[in-house]
Amino acid sequence: MSSFAVFRLLLLLYLAVAVGPLNTVGTFNLIPVFSEDFGVSLSLAGLAVTLYMFPFVISQVASGAITEMLGASRSLLLGFLIFSASCLIAAIAPSFPSFLAARALQGLGGGLILPVSMAMASEQVPSNRSATAIGGIQAAMALGQALGPVTAGLFASQLDWRGFYFFLAVAGVIAGGVVAIAYPSRSRQANWRNPLRPLLLALSVSSIRVVSLAGALSFIANVGVIIFLAVWLQRSGLTGPFGAGLLISIPGVVGIFIAPIAGSLGDRWGDRRLISFGVVLFVVGILGIIALPDVVAAYPIFLVLIGIGSATLMTNMAALALALRPDLRQAVSGVFNGSRFLGLMLVPVLFTPVYEAVSIRGVLLVTTVTLLAITVILRPAKRESHEASVS
Repeated sequence: MSSFAVFRLLLLLYLAVAVGPLNTVGTFNLIPVFSEDFGVSLSLAGLAVTLYMFPFVISQVASGAITEMLGASRSLLLGFLIFSASCLIAAIAPSFPSFLAARALQGLGGGLILPVSMAMASEQVPSNRSATAIGGIQAAMALGQALGPVTAGLFASQLDWRGFYFFLAVAGVIAGGVVAIAYPSRSRQANWRNPLRPLLLALSVSSIRVVSLAGALSFIANVGVIIFLAVWLQRSGLTGPFGAGLLISIPGVVGIFIAPIAGSLGDRWGDRRLISFGVVLFVVGILGIIALPDVVAAYPIFLVLIGIGSATLMTNMAALALALRPDLRQAVSGVFNGSRFLGLMLVPVLFTPVYEAVSIRGVLLVTTVTLLAITVILRPAKRESHEASVS
C-alpha cells in the first residue's frame, strides 16, 4: 500500500482528529484572556488547561476498555458527542467555576478521540505502513495545533472568546457523524466481562511503560514551549493575542507537512533514529529563542525548527509505542496517549512558577533538559521492545 493510498483511506478520520488539538491548543492562547475576563490570576486561569487534562487522561487510559465494550466507531462517536455538548456549556458558562466544570467534561469526551483514532488508523493498514498512518494522525494534530491559536485569537480579538467554543461544538458534531458513517464498527463480539484485561496486560509490559514516560516528557516540552511563548509574547508587549496565535501556530503548520514525511522515513530507517533527529532539531530551535527572546522577527525561523523536530519526534514515538504489542494496540494507545497528556496536564502547574521566577528563558531551559532526557530514557527500552514484539 502506497503512502498516498494510506492517506486517502484515512483522510476523513484525520480531519475528525484535528478537532481535539484545535480545542486544546486554542485554549492555550486564551489563558491571558480568561485571566482578564473572569478576574482571576494567571495561575488560576491555567486551571482551564489542568482541569481539562485530568479527566482527559483518565478517559484516554480507559479508552481501550471502552472500545472493548462498544467498538472503535461507537467509542469515537460517544467521545465527540460528549465533547460537543460540553463545548456548548463552556460557551454559555456564567462564571469561572462553571466554565471549569465544562472544561472537565470536555476532557472526558475529548480523551476518547485520539487513542481510539490512532489505534484505528494503525489497524486499517499493513504493519509496515504503521508509521505512515500515524504520520497522518500527527499531521491532523498539527493542523489542529496550527489552526487552534489563530482561530481562538481571532474570536477573542474580533468577536468574543465564547464564540470559539460554539464553533467547537458544531465541529464536534460534524466530525462524530462523519466518522460514524465512514468507519462503521467491524463485526466483533463485545467484551463486557473483562474489558480491563488488555489495559492490565499493557501496563505489565516494561517497554510500554518506558516509552509512555518518554511520551509524557515529549508533551511536557512541546506544550511548555507553546503555552509560555504565547504568554511571554503577550505580557511582554511584543504582540497581542492574534499575533501570538500566528507565531505559536507555526510549529503546527510545519507539522502538517513534516509528520507524513517523518512517518514514511520512520518506516524506512527506523523510529529511533527519527526520534533522536527530532530531539536535536527541537533543541536547536529552543536555544535560538533563548538567545534572542526579544527579537520577534527571528521567531519564525526558530519555530520552524521546533515544528520539524516536534513532528518528527511525536510521529515516530507513537509508531514505536504501537509496534510494541500489536495484539494490545487499543490498550497501548490508551496508555501511551494518556501518559503524554498527563504530561500536558502538569505543564501549567510545573512551569508557571518557573516563568514567574525567571521568565521565558527559564521555561525554555527546563524544556531543553526534558527533551534531552527522552533520548536517555529510550535507550534501555530497545531490547525490551524487541522482546515485547515477539512475545
